[in-house]
Amino acid sequence: MRRALYLALAMLASQTSVAVAIPAEDAVLRAREGAANLLRGKYRDAILSFDSALKADDLADVRRANILNDRGVAKWRLKRPREAIADFNNSVELFPDYAIVYNNRGNALLDMGEAEQALLDFRRAIELAPNYGAAFNNRGNALLALDRMEEARKDFRKAIQLMPANAVPFNGRGKVHAALGRPFAGVRDFSRALNLNAKYSGARKNRGAAYLELQRDNDAVLDYTELIAQNPESAEFYFARGSAYARTRRYNSAVKDFTKTIGIDPGHAAAYRERGVAFLRIKKLEKARADLVMSLSLDPGNVSALTENAYVYLRLGIAEEGLIQVDKALSTEPGNAEALAARGQIYESLGRGEEAVTDYKAALAADSGILSARIRLRKMGVVPPPPPPRETFGKPVKGWVISKAPAGHYLATNRRYPKVRVRLEMYGPGKPEIVDWTPMKYSLKGIAVLRYRAGALGDGATGNYDYSAIIDLWKAKVVAVEPYSWGDKKARWDWKMASVTVTDPDGIANEVTLRTAPLDTFGRGDQFWANDGWWSQGGRSAPHPRPQPRRRQPSGGGLFDWLFN
Repeated sequence: MRRALYLALAMLASQTSVAVAIPAEDAVLRAREGAANLLRGKYRDAILSFDSALKADDLADVRRANILNDRGVAKWRLKRPREAIADFNNSVELFPDYAIVYNNRGNALLDMGEAEQALLDFRRAIELAPNYGAAFNNRGNALLALDRMEEARKDFRKAIQLMPANAVPFNGRGKVHAALGRPFAGVRDFSRALNLNAKYSGARKNRGAAYLELQRDNDAVLDYTELIAQNPESAEFYFARGSAYARTRRYNSAVKDFTKTIGIDPGHAAAYRERGVAFLRIKKLEKARADLVMSLSLDPGNVSALTENAYVYLRLGIAEEGLIQVDKALSTEPGNAEALAARGQIYESLGRGEEAVTDYKAALAADSGILSARIRLRKMGVVPPPPPPRETFGKPVKGWVISKAPAGHYLATNRRYPKVRVRLEMYGPGKPEIVDWTPMKYSLKGIAVLRYRAGALGDGATGNYDYSAIIDLWKAKVVAVEPYSWGDKKARWDWKMASVTVTDPDGIANEVTLRTAPLDTFGRGDQFWANDGWWSQGGRSAPHPRPQPRRRQPSGGGLFDWLFN
């Protein structure tokens, strides 16, 4: 009702604009008033001020174009993109070389799903203002929407060079990395964005998702806890944090978060399913059954819910009902490894040993990582089939070999460290290759660096991307994957007692915490001993030459050079 009344008043004002024309000097004052309201977030008041300013008959075309652009931004902020685009169109007609309005119109088009048209506007903005950082960022968003990832990465990189203190392009490039299966790189860029703007919820949400993919669940919990503090009624964030709690076996905390999710969104089938699984793990079987039944009423045929429900019936001693549930799951997805393993346990409980062995073997054939099937076979006195051999790439280096994971990414493994699996992120065409393996010593003992070739540079450039995975051998986890060199441009690595700061060839630094700094460190004064000599507290990087000085370029844009993401 209020919206309709406002539109009617705006139309009436535009119809009577000729009769109440105002002098140009008054129009300037009204425009400034509108700009102030726009900055304060008073968008409706801003529009009224701009409407008044546009009533002047003798405004110069450039001035009128500027006011129309600003009014378009205000309408855009009020989620009225079509009206905003109309103002941007009128602005372009009056001033065809106005780079900012092309950028703003591109954002409005992008939000309406018109990525191809938006791309044309961002391209025009960059042609008019080659150092327009916001337009590079926004063109990156359009390319990202069009799944043109490498072009998007280049645009975000350019935006970072032009606006190194702006968090938005770091978040954009992080999204490209995440989409290309490079979660470590995503975490690096999302963290940079948050270092610049700790309240940037978009970057925190994206980093939380990357942490979940990397199974860094404790880090994910911290991010989602912060997001929940900012958005206390977000079912999405409670569900994500509950999932992280469940993976770290904090089932009571997981139950609380899934319960909160359901309270906000009663139709959240996945929350009922995961809460049911959590209840199953803490042996609250009736509650587990109720939740899984509810989940299946909302999402009939869900294979995961049917399989977990089968386990509930098995634990309740109603194996026949569990068999019905798991058969339904396998009718939907015949080769599901988890469902086959569950049916194997049910057959085993019913004394149908041969059928159980058949299902366990089928589960392992579908996914050799199903440990429950392997364990049950051994308990039955049956030798489980060996895992299928994986194709390896490149020559082994100091025991490290590269293979391809079922999910499609490359893994480096070493029999000496059976629990360590290093995900090798690729940045260019080609296959990975191990280059070097360096275990650290003394105060950094237990930390090691695996350097590998991460693909060719491409675009006519010679050389390769080299990256290094930093591994905590004591915790059997990869701490980070950081650049070593891009062709002949090397990163700088500054080691400290409990961290390392890696400055990439673009001059962007990232500090990686390795462990809690020890209270009693083997050292002298402000120095400590690492693997190849005395290192200062500020760090030393003898094996890594300093990068070339970074050239900063002036950023383009004006007062209402808005970034939407």
